[in-house]
Amino acid sequence: MAYILICIDCLQEHDSSKYRLLCESCNGLLDTKYYPAPGKDLLFSNNKGIARYLATLPINNPRNLITMGEGDTPIVQLNHIAKLLELPNLFSKLEYMNPTGSFKDRGNAVQVSVLKDVGITEIADPTGGNAGHSFAAYCARAGIKFHGFANKDGLSQSKIQAIMLHGTNMHWVANTREARVEEANRFSQESGIPRVNYALNIYFIEGLKVIAYEIVEQMPLLPDHIIIPSGNGSILHGLWKGFSEMLADGRITKIPQLHAAQTDETQPIVAAFEGRKWIPKLGKASSIANGVGVPEPPRLTTLLEIFEASGGMPIAVPEAKISDWQRKLAETEGIFVEPTSALVFGALERLIDIGAIKTTDRVLLPLTGFGAKEPIP
Repeated sequence: MAYILICIDCLQEHDSSKYRLLCESCNGLLDTKYYPAPGKDLLFSNNKGIARYLATLPINNPRNLITMGEGDTPIVQLNHIAKLLELPNLFSKLEYMNPTGSFKDRGNAVQVSVLKDVGITEIADPTGGNAGHSFAAYCARAGIKFHGFANKDGLSQSKIQAIMLHGTNMHWVANTREARVEEANRFSQESGIPRVNYALNIYFIEGLKVIAYEIVEQMPLLPDHIIIPSGNGSILHGLWKGFSEMLADGRITKIPQLHAAQTDETQPIVAAFEGRKWIPKLGKASSIANGVGVPEPPRLTTLLEIFEASGGMPIAVPEAKISDWQRKLAETEGIFVEPTSALVFGALERLIDIGAIKTTDRVLLPLTGFGAKEPIP
């Protein structure tokens, strides 16, 4: 669909002929604006997965869509956990059933398609986790050369091995997130090869909004609450964008309350919501839910606006609860997820305790990553 990029700060408009992460006038974050806006008369194709919603995505030439069948993940009812929590209408969306085992495939299908659209043949990113594995796979499929900046010891070795297997040019750096980012930035500036930067990337968020479109098609009676593990808050933002588009065109009449799950160790979103200052501890983050260990989410203001508009809230979960719920889910429902995914059950438990979720409410939990991708705690 035809679109432009618009700065959320100064409102400067940019055309879609280049891969852009920031406003060229004020260095502000970007959002998309479609012409025409997605509407309920927009007919979805008969394709499967994310390709079905191509007309709502920032891809100028449909022939440049890079897909491996991501999307169409099932929604299943969690009957055993529902009894345990006295919450009869509890559902999960199995996002770990995407091609590389995580929700990241949705965002990367779109952003790699955009790279193809604008003619980029080489890209860099500090990586090592689910995002890196997914991005490496989609770059391989698109024929785009990927430079990955990672440390050999600090992240899941199975994910590092998968990234390498996809033909990534690995650049080994010191064992900190800061070192990976610094080296990737230096390489990009010196070589002229652009960086991905998931924290700033609006194309990635656009790919995630398709989850909302699928939920509306799969659940005629929408959930009252959705709880999402949140580091940068990309899924939260993507869901909000998708639901907002459908609310505007009359396809739905309300948006579910959107909640974010964070860890006690890393909780900048929770702190901002509560109006208090949060200072990250020195040294390497140690939570087993490493997928949400983001100390400074750049779209924090937008996330707070989403909570206010949807009626949701962020919740911090104690470390012990994460592994407990990972095991409980596997033992009772047969579902094996990463610790980051299990985080949402701790948040659900807390939201029930404080009365934010009632026994009659319908609740949906996106389960974002497959358990075998991380060591079992």
